[in-house]
Amino acid sequence: MRNLLLFLLLSMSLYSGLAYSQNTESTLLEETAIKQLIAEFLVVRERNDEQALLALLTEDIDQLTSSGNLRSGRDRVSNGSLASTRNNSGTRTITVESIRFIKADVAIVNGLYDIVDRADGPDRHYLTSFVVVMEDERWKISAIRNMNPTQ
Repeated sequence: MRNLLLFLLLSMSLYSGLAYSQNTESTLLEETAIKQLIAEFLVVRERNDEQALLALLTEDIDQLTSSGNLRSGRDRVSNGSLASTRNNSGTRTITVESIRFIKADVAIVNGLYDIVDRADGPDRHYLTSFVVVMEDERWKISAIRNMNPTQ
């Protein structure tokens, strides 16, 4: 009886370890896909590729810009983002600092958003947050929040 109990305890530990390992591996794959989504967002903006940008956004996306403007809906966010890229020179980068899964198909992405080498003014350094959701078996952007950090 004692051996059976010991065997059950060891089996449970092994299976829970395997489940954790698979969950961690799955999470890392999802984090990689989300980081690729954010990188693709910047690339298609830079290329001024409206169709590619629209494909990355949910229908009901909204964006709160660093100037305090709220854009609602895929067309307004796409048009505003592309116009901002065209009208404000510089190299844009987003450094993802954290990804927090709210549910398996919803995550909050926090990072640093920088626009450097601008011809029309000094470099800009913002904080950014994205809400991303799994839609049609692909991560898409559902909300964007850009803000000036406090000093």
